[in-house]
Amino acid sequence: MGNHNHLHTLVAGIAARYRLPASLVRAIISVESGWDTTACRFEPHYRYLWDVRRGAPFRRLTATESASEQAPDDFFAPRGVGRHTEWQHQQTSWGLMQIMGAVAREHGCGVPFLTALCEPSTGLEYGCRHLAHYAFTCRFLERFGWPGVCRAFNGGPYAAVQNTNPEYPQKVAAALGGAWPKEEHPWF
Repeated sequence: MGNHNHLHTLVAGIAARYRLPASLVRAIISVESGWDTTACRFEPHYRYLWDVRRGAPFRRLTATESASEQAPDDFFAPRGVGRHTEWQHQQTSWGLMQIMGAVAREHGCGVPFLTALCEPSTGLEYGCRHLAHYAFTCRFLERFGWPGVCRAFNGGPYAAVQNTNPEYPQKVAAALGGAWPKEEHPWF
């Protein structure tokens, strides 16, 4: 689990850089990994993949490709990473915030996941970057509040818009002690 004081300090600094309430990031960590820095979970049904060659979402998969554990021939990996390894690692959630490998790639992670996203400062960097993207760039905080931001973080943008997966924000709220952060716009 590591040094909790060090992790709390790290969370506070990275959350502040992205204008996020540290209490919210700590709650997400509690729900996602229980503060286990090396947590990882393969999620074979996750199908939002990132095309590292084009720097864009990977094309829509065929039914056969969706059912396969092997990467399609046109799925590429960064230098030094095997194509099939990249395929599976993009479908794996990593580290304290359980950031998906494909999402980390989308946000600029160019190194092997296991060594990067399980290192607390790197995993928190990409996790907070992703959370802030939904909160501020997509304006989900303004439109749906912190529960909607959390739904998007866990299930993608449609989860926030369509109000699906209500259990996830409930878990985060419980980890927060039942109350969402008061600051609706923490940058003011």
